[in-house]
Amino acid sequence: MSQIVPDTKDWTVVLREPCTQCGQDVRATTLEDVIEHLPQAVDRLLGVLERPAAAERTDPARWSDQEYVMHVAQMLPVMIERLSMMRTMDAPTFPDWDQDRAAQDGDYNALGRDAVREELQAASERYRAALTQVPEADLTRRGLRSNGAAFTILSLTQYAWHDVLHHLWDVQAA
Repeated sequence: MSQIVPDTKDWTVVLREPCTQCGQDVRATTLEDVIEHLPQAVDRLLGVLERPAAAERTDPARWSDQEYVMHVAQMLPVMIERLSMMRTMDAPTFPDWDQDRAAQDGDYNALGRDAVREELQAASERYRAALTQVPEADLTRRGLRSNGAAFTILSLTQYAWHDVLHHLWDVQAA
């Protein structure tokens, strides 16, 4: 499998302004918005798995459609873990997660479509369930990435939602 150039952009910028690539503005997004709209986004992501070349990289500078879908399936449990840490600890520092390493180690294109489909569906259901358990009083609880980027539960949810929407844009733009 060819290597993708690692993404080093500071994507937390989407918490301060609309995304310059996909155009999404998540700053007013609520947990309820994500809970409501995630199933439709997941359905759209699952639809791209039906493309004949879904598991092929058609451009050496981007992941395949299947890799984008599987990335979302892997990102959601990371966000569940971070959400849990923020709810149970005071200002925790999150363990690092290298999305490019996860894609390489997981060999996402070698997975069958059914496995990717099942993983995304299960991860999105668990993520939605985790969001429904967050009381409004916890929305301002904080957590930190190892690089010092600070999040609240609300901004972490907005950040994750942008990731879902941005990758929908990636696979639609392909």
